[in-house]
Amino acid sequence: MDSNAEILMPTPHSYAPAPGARHGSAVDFAAENLRMLIDLWIAKRPTRRGLPALGHFDSLELRAWLDNLIILNVERTVLGSPGYRYHSIGPAASAVEGGDYCGLYLSEALSPAQSAPRILLYDRVVRTRAPAEVHCRTEMADRTIAKWDAVALPLSHDQGQTDHLMVLTYVAPATR
Repeated sequence: MDSNAEILMPTPHSYAPAPGARHGSAVDFAAENLRMLIDLWIAKRPTRRGLPALGHFDSLELRAWLDNLIILNVERTVLGSPGYRYHSIGPAASAVEGGDYCGLYLSEALSPAQSAPRILLYDRVVRTRAPAEVHCRTEMADRTIAKWDAVALPLSHDQGQTDHLMVLTYVAPATR
């Protein structure tokens, strides 16, 4: 798959908008929040090519994002490909995913239609060891259009393979 190919996200189960002004604001709070988390991730990197570990972040630093944050364990399958297990999931992110799936593998928790786009995104992050952002519009179950903004950040405790992903996700009603 082309690493620059657009990933089309599936129908979210619920809205989980970014905090901030809701009406009449020209500021895209979801994009701003994603950028701030990426900046924190960059600041935590031990070297230019290194990856921060999950332990480099504390809950006070992450408190602005905790409701919309998902932490996934990256576990190698017998075939060597990554498997993604929910480590923790914030309440707003849980609404988007469709439930609190802590301890379950992504492929167990979500339908193939729901998990396939996420796995494409997460595989890209693991392969490139670099953040990947998604900004798209998607249709909700009630046929309204929503704006989905997300970033997946790779983490590694030993600077080797990616062992966790930090995913920040926002879904809000789309404005024209």
